[in-house]
Amino acid sequence: MSTYNDPPTVPDVLRGLSQHRYTMPARHILIVDDEEAVASALRTLLTHAGYDVAIAHAGSDAVTQAASTSYDLILLDIMLPDIDGYEVCRRIRQWPDYVPIVMLTARDEPLDKLLGLETGADLYLTKPFEPRELLAHLKAIFRLLDHQPPGARLNRHLPVMCGPVTLWDEQHRVELNGRPIDLSPKEYELLRLFMQHPGRVFGRETLLRRIWGYDFSGDSRTVDVHLQRLRAKIEADPSQPQLLRTVRGFGYQLVTPTEDAAS
Repeated sequence: MSTYNDPPTVPDVLRGLSQHRYTMPARHILIVDDEEAVASALRTLLTHAGYDVAIAHAGSDAVTQAASTSYDLILLDIMLPDIDGYEVCRRIRQWPDYVPIVMLTARDEPLDKLLGLETGADLYLTKPFEPRELLAHLKAIFRLLDHQPPGARLNRHLPVMCGPVTLWDEQHRVELNGRPIDLSPKEYELLRLFMQHPGRVFGRETLLRRIWGYDFSGDSRTVDVHLQRLRAKIEADPSQPQLLRTVRGFGYQLVTPTEDAAS
């Protein structure tokens, strides 16, 4: 598990970047991070992807720059030397003009994420991160902005991603490597639950209660059947699942590619 005292190094941030170039219209992004190495690595990543980038190393500087410059998106760390990222987000959200805010931080506790979203962040990502995943999130945000009325908030519309799987909850749509796939209602609910809690192990009884309800009186093996069907639709090799795995004696968990690589 990452901590703020163990931020990603430049090689971590840029891992795999040279093989993955992105072409898109130039957007203006403000990076807010007091770690010079992280900010520099992010600037290299985003510039390589075609974005215009500015950097602020303190919360007060971020507020000042955001007030004087029209940014298309803000990448915001939480632990800053003066005012923290939560307060930066609160202040910016008091302004009439809307700008998407993505919190990118080493603080990975559920309460941190909840507080970040409640203060107005559209997305909360943790360090260390996979560069391609960050770029995919940014691309999705700007794609949504292009189809939203001015000032529309995006956090309810953003997709949840795990490796090749993307889930758009507002549209009840799931894509595998960019192609739509058909899921039954229960398969969809199972996938959504796992993708909302990556890495968490769910026992069979817990899944029955969460997905089928407390009054379900059928065979508990129905969970296994539905998970087998779900694996057949999202795994490259369902007989050796890499995303939706069995934790023997405990249940099932969704393993993200970055978590798998770190282990």
